[in-house]
Amino acid sequence: MVSESSFTVRGHGVHSVYEESVRAIKRMPDLEIASGCRAYGADVILHVHTMGPFAAIRMLAHRGPILVSAHVTPGTLAGSIRGAHVVRGLVRRYMRAVFDMATLVLSVSKATTAELEELGVRGPILPMSNAIDERRIRPLAERREELRRGFGWDDRMVVLGVGQIQPRKGVEEFVACARSMPHVRFVWVGGMQFGMLSDSRDALTRLRAEAPGNVTFTGLVPREEVFAYCAAADVFFLPSRHETFGLATLEAATAGMPLVLTDLPCYREWLKDSYLHGRTVEEHVALLRELEDAGARAEWGERASRAAAGYDSRMLMDGLREAYLLAAARGRRG
Repeated sequence: MVSESSFTVRGHGVHSVYEESVRAIKRMPDLEIASGCRAYGADVILHVHTMGPFAAIRMLAHRGPILVSAHVTPGTLAGSIRGAHVVRGLVRRYMRAVFDMATLVLSVSKATTAELEELGVRGPILPMSNAIDERRIRPLAERREELRRGFGWDDRMVVLGVGQIQPRKGVEEFVACARSMPHVRFVWVGGMQFGMLSDSRDALTRLRAEAPGNVTFTGLVPREEVFAYCAAADVFFLPSRHETFGLATLEAATAGMPLVLTDLPCYREWLKDSYLHGRTVEEHVALLRELEDAGARAEWGERASRAAAGYDSRMLMDGLREAYLLAAARGRRG
């Protein structure tokens, strides 16, 4: 199992999925994680989560089947990494080459599959949605009031956003909505993990500094603390412009939070009619105002929770086992 985030930048969805996968494998007695020289063997499946140079070199050195999870596509870089549009052609060729080294590519959504096909990926693509260990989130609901006191929150409604501070995640829209609702507390959990490479870094730094008093930016926090924020807050709001799946949204839904999102294809696939969605700041503000009613929050939170129930630890283990068996079979035929 390889993810360059294990020794570089963490605090993003790719690393979270990598951690979830490692944790799931450790719960599966018929699987084990190989290490050392043995990990390069022809009888070992290499599962890659990132697409940097270390991952590519590791794939070239591997003798057995290779499985690549398509968490990152060319579309995810726009509005994330500074100057991504300048090297778009080079990035597309590089990603296509890395995907084509795989015995099997895992696609987290139909929208991602469409991106992979448009990119020209030649190898077989297996649909496999992200999933998480619900046992780390659901029990926190019993500590909701304790957690709110710990965060210093009063009885005001708390709107939570989770993600890297970058244009793609809709941070500007998040703050704009907060300006229209000064009586509501808005909390954004996440930072600029890519430092100087972060897109619009200077503008977003000013945005944080000039945000209204009802907005709090926590910066990067441990994932367990993110779960605590989900359990304590009232509404999850992420006006993201592009997602391959939306792991933070799944975490919020697992916590039973009502969801206000941009209407992206990947959300429609797994949430169906279990979320509220808008396109503009004005539409998002109107939806958030609807959720100031406790009854509405309870209804939409229950809908989100039911949708998330199908993307739990059992689904993750079953999906990984299916993918590994298929990759092993294709590798033997090769």
